[in-house]
Amino acid sequence: MPQREVLSHPSFGHIPAKKVLDCIFALSPEGNILHHHIEEVSQSILDNDGVLYALNGQPPAPGRERCRIIPPFVREFGAA
Repeated sequence: MPQREVLSHPSFGHIPAKKVLDCIFALSPEGNILHHHIEEVSQSILDNDGVLYALNGQPPAPGRERCRIIPPFVREFGAA
């Protein structure tokens, strides 16, 4: 069973997330896919069965504006 991943977002609360390489993608309630990078989040254990990412206020690393990682399909986010 895949590990559950969640992003704690200041506007949306806990929303489904997926890590792909150094990118954290999250599915907003409106269906938009949000894109952050590993240096922009802190990680902690989520109920012993997953990972909680929380935005930490750090800016993306230099060069991240050229990031071309393709986000996962919406169905891959599952339920939060």
